[in-house]
Amino acid sequence: MENSVRIIPIECKFGPVSAFAYYVDAIEPAIIDTGVHISATQDIEPVLAEHSIRMEDIRWILLTHGHVDHLGGAYAVWEKTGRRAKVVIPKKEARLLRNRNEQIVDYKALQGKYITDLAIQEKHMAMLTTDIGGNIEPELEVKDGDQISLGGDLSLTVVETPGHSIGSVTFVLDGLNFAFAADAVQMYGGLSGLPTIEKPRLYRESIHRLLEEVRPSRLYLGHPFRNIKGELQSAQITGDEVTSVLRASLDMDAKLVDIVQRHLAGDTRTNESDGLYGPFESIAAELGYTGDPRHLPCTFFVTMHGYQEEINERGKIE
Repeated sequence: MENSVRIIPIECKFGPVSAFAYYVDAIEPAIIDTGVHISATQDIEPVLAEHSIRMEDIRWILLTHGHVDHLGGAYAVWEKTGRRAKVVIPKKEARLLRNRNEQIVDYKALQGKYITDLAIQEKHMAMLTTDIGGNIEPELEVKDGDQISLGGDLSLTVVETPGHSIGSVTFVLDGLNFAFAADAVQMYGGLSGLPTIEKPRLYRESIHRLLEEVRPSRLYLGHPFRNIKGELQSAQITGDEVTSVLRASLDMDAKLVDIVQRHLAGDTRTNESDGLYGPFESIAAELGYTGDPRHLPCTFFVTMHGYQEEINERGKIE
C-alpha cells in the first residue's frame, strides 16, 4: 500500500450547522457520510468536480450511523451514481435508512419526551423526514470486524463505536489507521457547546477502544468540535492531536458524570417539564449552558436523557 491515500473532506452546510463527508480515492471510490438531502447537489458534487471527480464514479456510500445529518443525502448521492453505488450502514441502524419514518420513532423516544410544544414537535418531525431524500435498501449491513474492499490492496475495517448513537461505527483504513469516526468522538461538544451522547457508558467505552486499541494516525470527525476553551477545532485531526482529542472527550464525559450524578441521583423523572430545560434546569445552570434545547439537533435533551437513563439503570455512573 502507498504511504497515503487521497482523502477529500467535504463540508456539507445546512442552516447554522455543517457536517463532513469524506471522499476516499480508490479503485472503487467511496464517500463516507453524505450530509442531508440538499448536500449532494449543493456541496458534494461541486467539491468533487473541483478535483475532476464525477459522482457516477463513486462505488461505495458508507454511513457511520443513522442520524439525518449523515445519511440524509445518501439517496441523492446514490441517484447521482446511477444507483450503482453500494450503500452500507451499521446493522443496528439500518432501519433508519430503510424507512425514514423510523427517525420519528427515535425522536419521540429521546428529545421529543421533553418538548411539550406540539407545534415545535411537528416542525422537528417534518424537518427530519424532509432532510432525507428517500428510503434505501442497504447493500450491506455491517458489524464489528467486517471489511470492505475498495479495490487493489485498499480496504476498510468496521469498528463498532456506539454511544453517540446505539449503532455508530468507525471505518478504519487498513494499514494507514485513518479512522473515520464521525460523531463517535465529540470532545467538549459541537456548535451548541455540549456533546450529543445517547448512551454514555457505550460512548466512554468506544473512546477508550479508539485510544487504546485502534490508535488512529488520523481522525476524521463529522463536525468541528470544541476544545476545553470552547473554541471550535478542525474536524480533521492528525499526529499527537489525535490522542489529545480522544482524552478531551473522556474529560468532558467525566465532567458530565460528576454534575449529573450530583443533580439527578435518586431522581427518576424523565419527562417533567419545569421550564426551558425541563427536569435538568439545575444542570444547565451549573454548566452555564445557554443553548435553546428546542432547536434541532436537541443536543441538551438527548444527552441529559442518556445520563439520566444510565443512573436509573445502574444506580450510579461508574
